[in-house]
Amino acid sequence: MNRTFAELGYKVGDTVRCVDSDWEVYTLGNEYLLEAYKGIPTIDREHNGRSATWELVSRAGSTDTPDDEYLTWGDMTPEAKGALLLAEHDGVVIQEWNDGWKLWQITDCSSRYNDTKYRVPPAVPVIVAYEVFGRPGFFWGSITDNRDTHKMTYNTIDGVIDCASVRMVELSAHTTE
Repeated sequence: MNRTFAELGYKVGDTVRCVDSDWEVYTLGNEYLLEAYKGIPTIDREHNGRSATWELVSRAGSTDTPDDEYLTWGDMTPEAKGALLLAEHDGVVIQEWNDGWKLWQITDCSSRYNDTKYRVPPAVPVIVAYEVFGRPGFFWGSITDNRDTHKMTYNTIDGVIDCASVRMVELSAHTTE
């Protein structure tokens, strides 16, 4: 927690789902579309994604070419339609192709239109950000005291530490970041 959407690599127009939160404004399981505030992705201006753990549902302006892989509802086989409806019944997010904006977007419409393409979005990794404080030779924790000399941040991807994301900075004397 305590990382902004930009620090997590999310962009304006991405759709994220709240998977953990210690702030009551974010509802677990809900999906939020990231909007721009002063050029940065955000849901709310005050916390900017902090105080919650997010997973990416879909990327903004996906350049997937729907013609290559996806058929319109009218052209789908009964089996393909059934699989899509079953996925939706099971709580899976369904996306529709917005031909005007040239991107996939979440649909909450229970009706299907013969000339519209629908899909279950591709699986995306769950990225969780961590921040810990400490000093060499001592326990590292999420709360700092004035004896801590360093702050380390890192991400996990599907539960595995992403070594390329590990960052450590030296704290100023007597800081309580």
